[in-house]
Amino acid sequence: MSRKKRAEQLRAIAAHVLRAPILLEGDADELLTVMRAGARAAGIPETDRASATQPARVVVLAIQRDARRSSLVKATTLLRELDGHIAPEAVRIVVVQSARSKLAPPKLQRLVASEALFQVALALANVVPGQNERTFRQRVGLATLDAAGFRILRFG
Repeated sequence: MSRKKRAEQLRAIAAHVLRAPILLEGDADELLTVMRAGARAAGIPETDRASATQPARVVVLAIQRDARRSSLVKATTLLRELDGHIAPEAVRIVVVQSARSKLAPPKLQRLVASEALFQVALALANVVPGQNERTFRQRVGLATLDAAGFRILRFG
C-alpha cells in the first residue's frame, strides 16, 4: 500500500471517528497514562468516564490481566458499566496487559497504538474500504505485541 493511499485512509478514519472524544478507561494505570499522553501529543481528543460529555465513538479499555479472573469477562463487565457513555455504533477496543509486558521496552506503546488503529479501520470497513488485511510490518508488530504480553481485542 502506498503512503498516499495510507494517508488518505487515516484521514478518512480520523474524520469519522474524531467527531467525539475517544474514551480511555481501564485498570492498567501505567498503560492508560502512556495512551493518554500519546493521544494528547497527537492532538486526539480523549476523555474518561468522569468527564465524558457526549457518547464516544471509539472506546479503548486498558485492562490488567490477572490469573484469577478472565480478561474477557473483565472487559465485558467494564463495557457494560460504560454503556451510558458509549454510542451504539462505537468501536470498542480492549488492550489486555499481562505482567510480563511491564518488562517490555516503552517503544512497544507505539505498536499498541498502531494495532488499535488497525482494529478501528477494520471496524469501519464501510467508511475506509480496502483495509482488510495486514501488511508484513503489521503482522510482525502483532507478533511482537503477543510475545511482549499484550492482547488486543475488538468488540463491535
